[in-house]
Amino acid sequence: MANLFRYTRSPATRSLFDWMLAVRGILFVGRRFTCPCCGWRLRAFTHGDGSLRTRPNGYCPRCNAKARHRRDWLFLRQSTNLFADDLRLLHISPKYSLARRFARMPNLEYVAGDIKDRPYVAVRFDLAGLPFRSGAFDAAICIHVLEHVEHDRAAMEELFRILRPGGWAFVSVPVRLDQPTYEDATITAPEARRRAFGETDHRRWYGSDLIDRLAECGFIVTLDRAQALPEDLKARYGLLADENIFLCTKPIEGSPGAGASLPTAPVE
Repeated sequence: MANLFRYTRSPATRSLFDWMLAVRGILFVGRRFTCPCCGWRLRAFTHGDGSLRTRPNGYCPRCNAKARHRRDWLFLRQSTNLFADDLRLLHISPKYSLARRFARMPNLEYVAGDIKDRPYVAVRFDLAGLPFRSGAFDAAICIHVLEHVEHDRAAMEELFRILRPGGWAFVSVPVRLDQPTYEDATITAPEARRRAFGETDHRRWYGSDLIDRLAECGFIVTLDRAQALPEDLKARYGLLADENIFLCTKPIEGSPGAGASLPTAPVE
């Protein structure tokens, strides 16, 4: 099954891939871990795609959720209204393990988009220039996207624009909270970018000033620190202490606090 994920753009191939994930899930049934994204009880995580090799805190064998996606799912379930209210949701660069569930949730009007074709994408767009009217969405999810975007401040402004007042954006990126953002537009070669920013297609390493960048767009920003995760939670769900979450709320007109940041609210 290795690398089948890249062929899951059509509904037919997605159905085949989902069936193969189900078979792999059976092979990994156990009691040691639980995947919050699909609810599967499992004995070990895998290397992802269709791999049968085990990997500590790797991918869920049943739904292919990475450790970061399991962390994100837990936060969204416990700290937002995503699962309780009727919402119009924009999912930017949708992650397969999350998109396959969001697309089936009856309370969501689910819109997924990206600059390139990928599973569940319905609209092609550049995040720095979204093709939606202002206030069109109740919520937006943007997981590990902004580090790829050349004009990231314009992208943040677009996220703010397309949300209704009171709406929220879930943002996560590779971030080092003990230093400011590091970026250098002259670094363009893939290997040079890997050395500087961690991946060949990343444009920056975000730092603690990401809160200020988001707040300058008008958001009220709440930082949920990965280091605050309880050890029993990390052990049960196979989480890593590296997925910090920025919950960005668009203030209702006339309300205090626009552009502010709020104290950390750890996941329990």
